[in-house]
Amino acid sequence: MHKFRWKKGLACGGLFLLLVGITLWLVLKDQNPAQLWTAVKQVRLPLLGVGLGCMAVYFCCEAKNIQTGLSLFGSPAPYRACLFYAVNGFFFSAVTPSASGGQPMQLYAMYRDGHAPAPGVLALLTDFFSFQMAAVTLAVLGCFLHWQQLISLERGVLLCFFVGTALNLVVVAILCIAVFSSRVLPALWKGIMVPARRLFPQRVPAWNQWWEQQWADLCQCRQCYRTHKKQLGKMFLTSLLQLTAYHSVPFWVYLAFGLSGQSAIAVVGLQAVLFLSVSSLPLPGAVGLTEGGFLLLYQTVFPAAILPSAMLLSRTVSFYLILLCCGLVIASRFLRGSWQALAPQKPLAVRGEHSLSK
Repeated sequence: MHKFRWKKGLACGGLFLLLVGITLWLVLKDQNPAQLWTAVKQVRLPLLGVGLGCMAVYFCCEAKNIQTGLSLFGSPAPYRACLFYAVNGFFFSAVTPSASGGQPMQLYAMYRDGHAPAPGVLALLTDFFSFQMAAVTLAVLGCFLHWQQLISLERGVLLCFFVGTALNLVVVAILCIAVFSSRVLPALWKGIMVPARRLFPQRVPAWNQWWEQQWADLCQCRQCYRTHKKQLGKMFLTSLLQLTAYHSVPFWVYLAFGLSGQSAIAVVGLQAVLFLSVSSLPLPGAVGLTEGGFLLLYQTVFPAAILPSAMLLSRTVSFYLILLCCGLVIASRFLRGSWQALAPQKPLAVRGEHSLSK
């Protein structure tokens, strides 16, 4: 396992902080600080606490799905360790473009705890598949509830939302094909290898060896899915709960301002549309896009006078504050010296009779 490249990490972190600074400046430059502070002072803190509780549910559900996935592929882990993997994934997803660093760092953490790479990869793939299916399901609900509002947006903004949504749908489609089709990927690989043998004849054997390993892992994954359909259904329901809790944070901010008239389902659906639209775009934590999208989509939810304050509170509860806490948890583990390199376990074969931890 390669060591984490600190220079690259610092560069991504610096880009993230720069984006946060630019975003806050753009949001606050035309606002009256006194007016913002007055609006914030009127907030009911216990309801913001409920929003923080929803974020705790988010991490608990993520940890449960990771634990289920590892057990499914023959490498069980305690729930406490899986909770750390969830924290690890959130932090590194937030500070890297398109959330590209989350799963590699989760896999690295699993390896350091003694898990073989193959079960970790398959567990994270299963969790990601469940998460994406839940995200698409909630976003479709949101589009159905807010279709008139969405089509009334400016063309450039509407295009941005459609591009982000389309990218996520493509990811889900590729995952479905990879997991459930036994013919498409092999045929596609053979087609790719035809020109590759002429252009890069020396590299073809190594590429074929890589493909055979990936295909073997996918076949193991498919076999487990066929054997443990009930557990997969539970993972999907857990992901639905996870994302519903996450998307409900703006609703609790809405109630914290003493507002009424909007249903929880409507706000969760609107946030699901926003999340699916910006999550795949190449910015760390989708910073800037999420804030701008919030100000556009929530104009019919929050009064204009408190909309910027609502956006800042919502993002603080669901992202900035949580990111800080996750960073402190990861840093404390390194400082305590408790993340010692363990001898990696031997890969365990995936068998149908493996039982899941309850």
